[in-house]
Amino acid sequence: MTENNNRILELHPLCTYFPRMSEAEFDSLKDNLLKNGQTHPIYTLDGMILDGGNRYRALCELGIAPVLIEYTGSNPTQFILSSNLHRRHLTQGQSAAIVSASQSWVNAQATDNSPLSNTAQLDTTTARAKQSGVGQRTQQLADKLVKEAPAELVKEVIDGKKSLNKAIKEITPPKPTPVIAPEYEQNREDQLSRKADEQPSAEAVSEADSDVMPEGAESGDRVLASIDEVKKLTELNRLLNKRINDLIAEKDEALKSAKHWKEQFLKLEAELKELQNDGA
Repeated sequence: MTENNNRILELHPLCTYFPRMSEAEFDSLKDNLLKNGQTHPIYTLDGMILDGGNRYRALCELGIAPVLIEYTGSNPTQFILSSNLHRRHLTQGQSAAIVSASQSWVNAQATDNSPLSNTAQLDTTTARAKQSGVGQRTQQLADKLVKEAPAELVKEVIDGKKSLNKAIKEITPPKPTPVIAPEYEQNREDQLSRKADEQPSAEAVSEADSDVMPEGAESGDRVLASIDEVKKLTELNRLLNKRINDLIAEKDEALKSAKHWKEQFLKLEAELKELQNDGA
């Protein structure tokens, strides 16, 4: 059927969860419609545009009567998600947010007498993640966003103006700062005050420094001595490993030589027996 351009149809709520085209994309769509005409139908539901909102607006601006088809299926949510999610350039965050927001709208509208009552097939995180084509963790974040964030923030994620992770950070409360009990703070001040009273005088510090210096120097000498010992042990270990490798090589050579002389002995022994047999 065709629609009279005198009455502009509104977008169905499910259709609004998909971002509108950019100005450049919309101009390109209009050029394509002028050149090739409308090649895909526009689906309506309850007198509103369910799928094809950009095409509908473009045709109206061009003054071309759009071809409309009333959706008669039983699951408009599944229909519009399947038709749009994977043919648009959407990030994983956008796809997950669109699926979550769409299902949230369906859940809010569905009643026992509503035609949407049997369409809640995305009632688990696994089902929503499969529909949006993202991991379960991403879908869980999108579900949290739709449930807790203002509608304006959800719309920013869906439109690609803000990443899902950044939006989640905005709605995640900061970690609470630990509250120090007054009595603890007073005890801490008392301890600091006692420590200040126990600090030695400048003269005592000077005398203590003269006593500590030799000990510090002696400690440094022990460290240097330990380093030298480690170097010596490392070199000794290297020499031992080299000697072991040399002995293994000598052993292999000795075995090879022994095998050679054994073969020579057996050969001579065989020749000797042959000579003895000929003499007999």
